[in-house]
Amino acid sequence: MSIRQVAAILCCTIAVAGINAQAAPKRALPKTNFTLVEAYKTKAKPANAQALPLTGEHFIIKWMADTYPATFYWRGQGGFLMCNISKAHKKGKTYTTETVPFDAIHKGDTLEIVPFSRGKVRIPDEIPQNAKNTLFYRVNGNDTWMLFPVKSITKK
Repeated sequence: MSIRQVAAILCCTIAVAGINAQAAPKRALPKTNFTLVEAYKTKAKPANAQALPLTGEHFIIKWMADTYPATFYWRGQGGFLMCNISKAHKKGKTYTTETVPFDAIHKGDTLEIVPFSRGKVRIPDEIPQNAKNTLFYRVNGNDTWMLFPVKSITKK
C-alpha cells in the first residue's frame, strides 16, 4: 500500500467520524400546558347506573398555563373519547376529586382527566389519524388543538 492510499483511507475515516460525531440538530419541543404526574388504568366501575361509562384510564396532570383548559379528548385503543376534567387532591397514595367549572382552574392546579364512552365522536380534521395513546386539548381562547403523547400507563 502506498502512502497516497493510506492518506486517502485516513482522510475518509476522519470525515466519516466527524459526520457521526456531529450532534443531531435539536428540535424545539412542542409547548405543552401541563406536566403529566401519573397515568394509570383501573377496572372501570361507574358510580351509578346513570353515570357515563368510563374506560378505566386516569391521567393526573399539573396545569401550567395561564388560561384554563377548554376541552380534553383521549385517543387510545378505544377510539377518540371525550374526557371529564376535575380538580384532584392527593390523599395519601390516592386522589380525591372535585368537579369545578373550567374557569375555576388556575395555573398550578392538579387535575384528573378521565375519558368516557359516549357514542361516536367525530375526530376533528386537525387531529392526526395515526395518533394513538395521546391526549388532545384546547385552552380557552385558542382554537388550536394541542397534543400530548402518553408513553406508558400503569395498572392499579
